Amino acid sequence: MRHEPLVDADLQLNDGRNLAYSIWGDPAGRPILLFHGSPGSRVFAPNPKVTAEAGVRLITVDRPGYGRSDPKPARQILDWPADVEQLTAALGIQEFDVMGHSSGGPYALACAFQNPPRVKRVILISCVAPHPEPDLVSDDDALDRLAWSDPDQAAEAIAQSAGWLADTPERFLDLPRPEPDRRLLEEPDGRALFLNTIREAVRQGIDAYAWDGVLERRPWGFALVEIGADVWIFQGEQDQAVPPSEAHLLAAAMPTGRLRFFPDAGHGLILVHWSEILSDLKA
Repeated sequence: MRHEPLVDADLQLNDGRNLAYSIWGDPAGRPILLFHGSPGSRVFAPNPKVTAEAGVRLITVDRPGYGRSDPKPARQILDWPADVEQLTAALGIQEFDVMGHSSGGPYALACAFQNPPRVKRVILISCVAPHPEPDLVSDDDALDRLAWSDPDQAAEAIAQSAGWLADTPERFLDLPRPEPDRRLLEEPDGRALFLNTIREAVRQGIDAYAWDGVLERRPWGFALVEIGADVWIFQGEQDQAVPPSEAHLLAAAMPTGRLRFFPDAGHGLILVHWSEILSDLKA
């Protein structure tokens, strides 16, 4: 069964760009802004019925260049909080939580860094950690070195290697995955959700996806120790897209954060254990 949002709309930002967003769950609930992974889009949302029962108003947003959101040339991670500030102001939201899934983590943390009075909690689910400065001699760090030295060329390299995403996005679902994620994608509802998400993500091409790949490899513009909001970290132990070591790095850099592992989960943790995640946050 395909879930439909309560709202699927567009906001014109001060610089004239379009920002697309959707709202799910309880329209009067506690606002949580969920920032999608890469590739991803605003149509990626866990079960809205569970969201509503938890008293949560979940707001999903297309980052620039994804879905219906206009691109922002040469954008940086710290540019994102300004877009979020305009969106929350338009929706009449004063205080809110931010949630990042996978590559959406840096953008959630950036909002907490830039708007500490308004962002009360950061929830990181299967999220990437900052990359260290690349080794100048290691072949394993070739793309990281290129992202630091020539971001545009690094983005072009990623776009060339992932060019098939724009033409055959369904191939993304057939990449090798651990057993929990494979089972999730064998379920008709799970596969339909991911396929719809990926198709929407690349409707403008894969430039946004390639640039996200560069930005997460470069300095994010802030240190994790500077995050003052409460941080919750949820991680599947069988995740191969973002391995558990990333969660350990995030937790080590933010010692006051809460860290919970799910032994039976892969990268689809957010969908499979959504009810438990919301219960932990409510408790």
